[in-house]
Amino acid sequence: CIPEKFLDAPVDYDELAKLGAIMGSGGMIVMDEDTCMVDTARYFLDFLADESCGKCTPCREGIRQMLGILTDICEGRGKEGDIELLEELAEVVKDTSLCALGGTAPNPILTTLRYFRDEYKAHIEQKKCPTFVCKELTSYYIDPAKCEACLICLRNCPVGAIDGGKGKIHVVDQSKCTKCGTCFDICPDRFWS
Repeated sequence: CIPEKFLDAPVDYDELAKLGAIMGSGGMIVMDEDTCMVDTARYFLDFLADESCGKCTPCREGIRQMLGILTDICEGRGKEGDIELLEELAEVVKDTSLCALGGTAPNPILTTLRYFRDEYKAHIEQKKCPTFVCKELTSYYIDPAKCEACLICLRNCPVGAIDGGKGKIHVVDQSKCTKCGTCFDICPDRFWS
């Protein structure tokens, strides 16, 4: 996972390795600012946990432990020290695994921490996902100063979590809200999370 500033980097194994990434199966995924890099690292580790043969302990247990920490962070249970623990585990797994899968499995963590550390900090310290991808870290509120009581969000909420009526400021009932984002998508300038 490398940031936009390296968009012009040559796409070959050696150059990508210098940036901390690898060209696994010859594929490349381009992501935008709406992609949560913490969740992306979690996604890759989830895949790698299934791919690990389990023969060597550093790979098998290290990936499982790193995935658990990433899942906790994405679900709002991240805590102080998780970043440092991820870095330490990643280095141990990288240096002590017996095969290439284990040796490169920590790359998504190491590169996202290297280039997108602020996203980890937002998840852990502020309990917010800057991209609104991690649902447990997202709550939607209607800005009363901007609400025009037009009923659009109320009518489009799939679970009826918006209270209000014609001429009444609308309010999101957090106990009913599934955090699907429909309200935000249809009326983004009147919502904040």
